Amino acid sequence: GRTMNWTQLWLLAFLAISCLTYLAVMSAPNLLRVGTAENIFVECQDCTGGDINVDISVMNFPTKTKMLASIHVTLTSADRFQGFGQITIPAEDFNKDPTLKQRVYLQAQFPDRLLEKVVLVSFQSGYIFIQTDKTLYTPNSIVNFRMFAVTPRMEPVERDTPTSTYASVTIEIVTPEDIIFSLDTVSLKSGIHSGSCLLYTSVLPSFEVKVIPTSSFFYVDSPQLTINIKATYLFGEEVDGTAFVVFGVVHEGQKKSFPDSIQRVPIVQGEGVVTLKRAHITQTFHINNLVGDSIFVAVSVLTENGKKERLELLQGPLLRTFYDSVVASATFYGVVG
Repeated sequence: GRTMNWTQLWLLAFLAISCLTYLAVMSAPNLLRVGTAENIFVECQDCTGGDINVDISVMNFPTKTKMLASIHVTLTSADRFQGFGQITIPAEDFNKDPTLKQRVYLQAQFPDRLLEKVVLVSFQSGYIFIQTDKTLYTPNSIVNFRMFAVTPRMEPVERDTPTSTYASVTIEIVTPEDIIFSLDTVSLKSGIHSGSCLLYTSVLPSFEVKVIPTSSFFYVDSPQLTINIKATYLFGEEVDGTAFVVFGVVHEGQKKSFPDSIQRVPIVQGEGVVTLKRAHITQTFHINNLVGDSIFVAVSVLTENGKKERLELLQGPLLRTFYDSVVASATFYGVVG
């Protein structure tokens, strides 16, 4: 009787140890795509006997306060205690900024142990391939295109899984000048869409012109006055083109130009320099008769694409000596024409 009791105790201990020494396995992609069904593999190695229940779940990172997706898998001896669970992580709980690295906890709960790993998530739910009928287009021509949308497994995109509606794509055609031709959002059927777009002649992007004088005054004995020109598109890119400049004076309430001051100046990377010389004034006026009058400069910038902007700047007064500047106004302002 004593021998039988020891034998039974040893057998029970062996079974307990056997149940605790199996190897639990969870295998998943290194990157889980949000909104796309992903297969998670689980296995119980060296297991025997009845079925084993495994719960696969995805928890938010890093707090683990919300379960994002879950599925139950039953491992059986007929399948060698191997199985797949398919999960789809919803997109609502993530920031859609592609530059951010976002993670989740992937868990597999076996009867007596929990497997867990931290996995990166991605919003790339597939690929889009685009074909066009030409490689080069001109204004007022038609672009014929066709696109194919496939899943990461290179299968055609059929329907949006959460809503059971056809997957949709927003199409934009962008010119080298950053002009955007927006088309209607289209639905993909069998992952394919064909369409066309007319590249109508569009309004070129406007730009801003600034005229910056190096001095607030022009003295009667000064050899010249230098003006810096800056031209920048509203989206920040520098303008390349040509500036047409003329100087003049506001004398007795009327604007009178200096004919010899008309100049053509290149604008390179948004910058150009123009100079009013004393000789430009003296060719038309007796300079001492203009003391106290304001000088103006009118600038028209023409881009390489044919866009034109004009700016007129009313400069400070023409002074006889440096000491006159103590009582003169140094204020000037720009007037966009």
